[in-house]
Amino acid sequence: MSEIQDDARERLALIRESAASLLPREDGAARARALRFQAPGFDRALWKKMCGLGWAGLRVPEAGDGSGFDVEALCAVAQQLGESLSPEPFIPVTAAAQLLPDDWRARVMAGDRIVVPAWMERAHELPSAARTTFRHGKVNGTKRLVPCALGADAFVVATHDGLALVQRESAGVALEPVSLHDGGFAADVVFKDAPGEALDAAFDGVFEECALAHAAYLLGVMEAAFDVSLAYMTVRKQFGRPIGSFQSLQHRAVDLKIQLELTRAVVHDAAIACNDPSASQAHRQSLVSRARMRAGDAALRTAQETVQFHGAMGMTDECDIGLYARKILAVQNDWGSTLAHRQRFTAIELARND
Repeated sequence: MSEIQDDARERLALIRESAASLLPREDGAARARALRFQAPGFDRALWKKMCGLGWAGLRVPEAGDGSGFDVEALCAVAQQLGESLSPEPFIPVTAAAQLLPDDWRARVMAGDRIVVPAWMERAHELPSAARTTFRHGKVNGTKRLVPCALGADAFVVATHDGLALVQRESAGVALEPVSLHDGGFAADVVFKDAPGEALDAAFDGVFEECALAHAAYLLGVMEAAFDVSLAYMTVRKQFGRPIGSFQSLQHRAVDLKIQLELTRAVVHDAAIACNDPSASQAHRQSLVSRARMRAGDAALRTAQETVQFHGAMGMTDECDIGLYARKILAVQNDWGSTLAHRQRFTAIELARND
């Protein structure tokens, strides 16, 4: 058992190192500035490099020519993407790769095609009974705020009648771009008699992994913003002293550090549960929602506090801390809002204690 655990830890360390080398934190702000306000909102060439490292197929078993990593590795990469403010479609593509037939999966894992899930019908809800239909090979309905849709080649559409693969260029598919607060893009996707291919897969388990990976992404953004602020507080002087020497700011920084470590702990707990085949669905959902609501609340607080640590400069576009705050505001409610996850967590725990 110890040899297996050592091997798992070694693999996790290697993937952390590869993620940090490809997406160094110190380059994040400059990349964010270069990519914002320009469709599709991410660098497809860099995404191809990520696919070359096996990231698109990170959760695809080795038998399916994927990397075969667990949910903890998924969260490790997502966290590094958050630290570097990466807008690339890592989380949605790793989700779609698990749902696709072999021919499409191979092209997605190679980086030749980008496929993302289109599942949400009301903004920031959790998956529920879809109103979108898939009958007689045609998809009809509207999906809201589909991530990275402007750069996608196809969509895995959640419908009342199961999952369907719909190509972006198909007749009956229309994209309505949505500009996000950080300069990125999503899109509402409208399907009107769009031809689709039925998929023999289920979205529910994949959603839980993605919601947890998004919590890890927020953790990464928070950590980077916190470290940028600490560095600023050591050089910014007031009354002849670094502002980091003021006790009131030290207390606030410690409070943020506590929030970071609490978030890290609940993300880790949820990843362990998602990797445990004996864990019940309710247990996994409870821990995932706990992690998501903790990450959402802590990220919003981090955005507010770190901007305040920078004073008036923090409100200017030239100050990098604003990039982290805008990213948090733009993606905080992806994969289910903090409120939606809090409601689900409460419902599960109340049912458990009845």
